[in-house]
This record gives sequence, C-alpha cells and structure tokens, in this order.
Amino acid sequence: MCCLNDCAESKPGKPALNWARRHKIALGIARGLAYLHTGQEAPIIHGNVRSKNVLVDDFFFARLTEFGLDKIMVQAVADEIVSQAKSDGYKAPELHKMKKCNPRSDVYAFGILLLEILMGKKPGKSGRNGGEYVDLPSLVKAAVLEETTMEVFDLEAMKGIRSPMEEGLVHALKLAMGCCAPVTTVRPSMEEVVKQLEENRPRNRSALYSPTETRSDAETPC
Repeated sequence: MCCLNDCAESKPGKPALNWARRHKIALGIARGLAYLHTGQEAPIIHGNVRSKNVLVDDFFFARLTEFGLDKIMVQAVADEIVSQAKSDGYKAPELHKMKKCNPRSDVYAFGILLLEILMGKKPGKSGRNGGEYVDLPSLVKAAVLEETTMEVFDLEAMKGIRSPMEEGLVHALKLAMGCCAPVTTVRPSMEEVVKQLEENRPRNRSALYSPTETRSDAETPC
C-alpha cells in the first residue's frame, strides 16, 4: 500500500495509472468521504483531504487517513492544518473567513484532489522555494477559454482512450470544477459526487476494474 503521491510516480515495473485505475481511486476516495459525512449518527468532517492522506493498495483500492483529528487536537493545531491546506492548494475559499471545516469544504478539497488525479499536477506551492503557486481550477478555466481543454489531462491517463467524452474524463473534469465552486451551496454533496462517478465509469476498464465489483470495492474505503 502506498500514498497516492507516490503512486503517481512512474517507476520501472510499476503499473501505469491509466484512467480506469484513476477513476477507481477517485471513486474510492469519494465513497469514503460520503460515508464520513452521512454514514454516522453525526457527520464526521475530514478537514484534511489531500493526496498524501490517501493510501492506495496493489488493486487500486483507496483508503482515507487522518480523518476526525479535529475532535482530539487543540485549536492551534487545527488552525495550522487549515493554514497548510492553503499552502498546498486544497483550502476552500470560505475558510479564509471561517477556520472551522465543514462538509462543503471537504467537497472543495476533493475537487482539487480529483483535478490532481486528472491532470497529473500537484496543486499549491511548487519548487524548492515555493515561488510558484499552481492553481488547478484556474488552469482548467484558462484551457476552456483557449479551447485547449483536452490538453489539461495527464498523458498517462489518456493512453488507450479514443474519446475522453465517452470514457468519462470530460465529465469528471466538470464534476471536479463543480466541487471547486467558490460558492458553497453550488457544490454537490459527496453522495452526489459518488453517484455521478458511478454513472460515468470509463468504458476502457482495466482487468482490475470490472463492471461487477468485488466485495472489497463495495466496502467503506476509510
């Protein structure tokens, strides 16, 4: 099992992260967040959704880590996590005014994470000195305006795909941008995100992602 950050790195003998596998990872993350938000008597806010807090096993099942920590940590530490989220590019706009995370701020962070999966780019500050800030939603908006949307997708994800529209890539991109909407009420719930991802599975599935899911795939990925 490895961190999603490490899974994205190309290494000899390592399975390529094609779109079917990326979709499976994204769906697993979405299911985990939906379960935290609605599967308990009281909603659990993750509050720290980012690629380094997602573990992926050899069969591309995703597991969330570091959720619910806000209930046991002091406020100063919780504030530091929100501050780090800003630096890493996962911080929802409303958290500039209110520091307490909520389900919709989790949705925003998931949207950034889904863009990261689709684009193969890390959000937030990059470089040794952190001089450059990578704003993934802005990159997508610019590509749409310049009519170069297909160029935002990671080339590794595009391999073997004839039509990004039919394979669900374009829909996933729109879904990610919806999750990143500046207005919280416009963002979908994580249950709606799961539904849309399930309804728009890639046709070109790998052998590890068949239409009939295994029991492990249906389990809560937390």
